[in-house]
Amino acid sequence: MFRPRFLFALGVSLSLLAFSGCDSTSSAERRAEQARKEAEQARMRAAFLGRIHEAESAVWQVLHPLIEKAANYRAEETHGYIGAAFVTEAFYSEALLVEARAEGFGPWVSVLTVFPDSPAESAGLRAGDRLLSINGSKVPEGSRSALYAARQVKRQLEPGGPNQLLVQRGDEVLELEVQPVEGAYYGVVVVASNAVDLQVDGDVIWIGLALVENLKSEKDLSYLCAYALAKNVMRHSKQKGKNAMLGQILDVAAAASGVNTGGLFGGMGGNAYSHAFEVEADLIALYLLASAGYEFSEYPDFWDRALRSRDRNGELTAKESERIETASKVVASIREKIEAEEAIFPEEYLQGDVSEIE
Repeated sequence: MFRPRFLFALGVSLSLLAFSGCDSTSSAERRAEQARKEAEQARMRAAFLGRIHEAESAVWQVLHPLIEKAANYRAEETHGYIGAAFVTEAFYSEALLVEARAEGFGPWVSVLTVFPDSPAESAGLRAGDRLLSINGSKVPEGSRSALYAARQVKRQLEPGGPNQLLVQRGDEVLELEVQPVEGAYYGVVVVASNAVDLQVDGDVIWIGLALVENLKSEKDLSYLCAYALAKNVMRHSKQKGKNAMLGQILDVAAAASGVNTGGLFGGMGGNAYSHAFEVEADLIALYLLASAGYEFSEYPDFWDRALRSRDRNGELTAKESERIETASKVVASIREKIEAEEAIFPEEYLQGDVSEIE
């Protein structure tokens, strides 16, 4: 008599168990799919950070010999240089912080690169070392670390004698002695945004990732880097004075790409450079390239192409044509000095003789 009811109850129970099993399987599948997506996103972020590192490496490889050659172009821009590049996590977009921290970059000053045969390498400094103090002066952490890496490290290093570095490497704290040389050192930030191609502010060279990746050759990159370095060495942004509006625009552009500038853009000098500044930057860049052993004869052609690419009809303005022509004259002048075995240094120009660019 109770058998049908029993069978019915049993059937319901089995159905509920089956439904519960399906739901459990569905939840497990959703969790697995979510984990797969998160892992793929993490892989993509790590790959993107890898692209930024490759761009940083390419820029620094070009700048390294130019930095030493730029010493004494302007006394106030000549500081201690040890052949190492320094960064903080603020140099990378917020979206990449997990990956950056996994590589040891946090809210402190870290060594990004140590160049072969440099004072840093001789002292035993390594990529990934965390800088704790320079000559007994504590290196700040947190929001101040970005400004310190860009502006103060070079000012704390005294060329011509031993300097003391305290660094953390893993669980070890090491004391290193390094002897800086003279150089015009500036920080480099590779920005993953189409809103920024190339900017300088007197302390940092901001360069777009797409710009680095799209340049056709290392030679073209050397032209661009030498030009940017010349802009900072000759203090163009500082000479133009403060332009609060432009600084805000650049801060917004950086923020849109997720870059935490740490105030580096704040009050940045104007970027509406005059024709005279462009001509001066070309002259200094050409001397830096030639003295460092880079090929420099195609520099005017590079800027001819670059400037034409900005115009819808591929044409140059009168001032741009004049700039290219002047750069060609400087190329010829440097060649004459090389043939005469003269020093490749713009001594006359720096002393006020502008006949080379007239």
